[in-house]
Amino acid sequence: MAAMSPGFRQDIQGLRALAVLLVILDHAKIGPFHGGFVGVDVFFVISGFLITGLLVSEAERNGRVSLLGFYARRARRILPAATLVIAATVGFGIYFLSAVEANGAIRDALWATFFAANFKLARDGTDYFQNDTPPSPLQHYWSLAVEEQFYVVWPLLVLLLCLYAAWRARRSAGQRSLGPRVRDLGVSPLVVIIGVSFAYSVSYSTTDPVSAYFSPFTRAWELGIGALVACLSTRLILLKPSVQALLSWGGLAAVVVASLVFDGTTVFPGYAAALPVVGAAALLAGGLRSAAWGPQRLLSLPPMRAVGDWSYSLYLWHWPALIIAAEVVTDLSLARRLAVVALVVPLSALSYYFVENPVRRAQLFKGRRLRGVLLYPAVVVLTLPMLAAANNVVEGELNDGGPPITVDEFGDGAPQQDQVVALVRASVKAAQDGFDIPADLKPSLLDLSTDIPDLGKCQYFEINNDRPLCPRGDTDADRTIVLIGDSHARQWVPALDELAKRYGYTAYFLIREGCPSSDVTPWMVHGGPSTDCEAFQEWARQQVEELRPDAVFLGSEANRRGFADDNGELVDDEATMATLYREGMEREIDYLSPYAGRVVVIGDPPAVVEHPGRCLSERGATLKSCLSTEDKVSLTYIDALRQAAANKGVEFVETAAWFCVDGLCPSVVGDYIAHRDRTHISQSYAGYLTDELEGQIHLGPTDATAAAQ
Repeated sequence: MAAMSPGFRQDIQGLRALAVLLVILDHAKIGPFHGGFVGVDVFFVISGFLITGLLVSEAERNGRVSLLGFYARRARRILPAATLVIAATVGFGIYFLSAVEANGAIRDALWATFFAANFKLARDGTDYFQNDTPPSPLQHYWSLAVEEQFYVVWPLLVLLLCLYAAWRARRSAGQRSLGPRVRDLGVSPLVVIIGVSFAYSVSYSTTDPVSAYFSPFTRAWELGIGALVACLSTRLILLKPSVQALLSWGGLAAVVVASLVFDGTTVFPGYAAALPVVGAAALLAGGLRSAAWGPQRLLSLPPMRAVGDWSYSLYLWHWPALIIAAEVVTDLSLARRLAVVALVVPLSALSYYFVENPVRRAQLFKGRRLRGVLLYPAVVVLTLPMLAAANNVVEGELNDGGPPITVDEFGDGAPQQDQVVALVRASVKAAQDGFDIPADLKPSLLDLSTDIPDLGKCQYFEINNDRPLCPRGDTDADRTIVLIGDSHARQWVPALDELAKRYGYTAYFLIREGCPSSDVTPWMVHGGPSTDCEAFQEWARQQVEELRPDAVFLGSEANRRGFADDNGELVDDEATMATLYREGMEREIDYLSPYAGRVVVIGDPPAVVEHPGRCLSERGATLKSCLSTEDKVSLTYIDALRQAAANKGVEFVETAAWFCVDGLCPSVVGDYIAHRDRTHISQSYAGYLTDELEGQIHLGPTDATAAAQ
């Protein structure tokens, strides 16, 4: 039997090594560990266990806990390496990333400095697994933020438990051994925290999976599980060593299985997180006094202990290294990813030995808790000027440029009936001639990613029975228009809102992200048919039945993840999807036509191959280098909608000429950035196209009506 000492546990260092290796292998796409992100959850459990163990041990010795001492230790442990990586990432980002990406990294660095990165990522709708734009090199700081947010609350609760235990002791026999009482008293609040947080995690992960992934409230139960094991350790150590060994092997298997079975489509954290979290808790509990044949001996091997020692630095360095390398080398092959990881290991070891340990053990902080706590404001004072200077460098690069593109300068001289189409042609020619990128772009490159029409409280993402209606346009008008669809319908809101005001219509925008207006069931990011989308589509039809609008506009893009067939199975081949998409739109037209004066299908603009924001902000970028071609797949789905409209005899709005000519699509039309990303148009350009859209949908008076007036 290999009894574990009550002090330092080498097997926990090995568990840390396992956790960080799983995370790195997943992020680097090495091996079959597509669910290696569960290593973060293992870290949460370990943290809850160790920190709570320290707190209750201090309470056992002293009858109280020192909040000043606790936060001083946290500052010395967390801040040095975290600040170093932030500074290095911003510096390398300015040099290697595009100006927009570097600016994003600077903004993320600011949030990371204040341990609020998770809130920023949730607000932005960041998705680790499904993202058209490259992730931030500081995105992984969300997990540090979650931990620190938990530790703002938990030590205070332990202190209250100490005070309560002391009060109880005075009322009974005046006992001074308060530790076990605090441990016991901590069990009940932890059970409540775990239960409430887990229930919230399960619910929130299905309604808003991106925000749930970064929420401290969906992750609190994971730290709480570790804390619960620490509070129950005096009882768990009484288990037979053989039982603890079995418990440990079961826990290790749970963590490894989760890393192999889970992937980016897994609804997470939700129910799924229970497997690695309970597994990690079992490993911690089973290692208190395990038999010799338990996994603790394996986890305590010198290489595992070494990687465990470096695990914090490894976690901090690996992600920005991979992200920046992917930008420097377009094709980050397996060999190159292995090389990046190989470089990160010695870098992390150096960070551990020359940054983490020296600060943590510095004589400057010995016995001086206040000095440790003052590391927080010291880091802020040092970091903010550095970020401000970096931001000035990036904004200076983005503000350079030439005059707007004009038809007079780049037109072909032929008479043009449509000025927008003429400007698109001129913009293609300007790009081919290597014309400078205009200086005052609309929107600016820094605002491009957020140049999205505001729908207020009527985004309808969360499914419930109390969806409000938000009248827009001329809210006093007797006539009504309705727009139905996904984010590709949403992009026409600026133009339709303006036209509704101009010509006297109340407008209703029934938009749900990821839910097309075609009567098809999209396949969700996390797998399975989107029943929420089906419910929204039915609700939107009911609104049309009740509103009896003068016109219904349908806009959407096919969900490229695929559709669910009648049996709920995934269909993801392009030809079959296009057929389902067309047939779904035909059904939708049939549903709505009896209740609307007219049904109009707005054709989606062709998607582009080149991401405009990323390209335009590259160093040395020109309009020529950012001249894109049409995405051929998008043309297939546009044609499917065109056929559906023709088959049902309804109007179809052709939009391609406003964006591309002869298969070429300029990133800048005049001085407008036409596309917000590869598939969505910018709100600014949509507003510019208001009159073009009116020329096809005819909401205003006809020529005959105008003449009669």
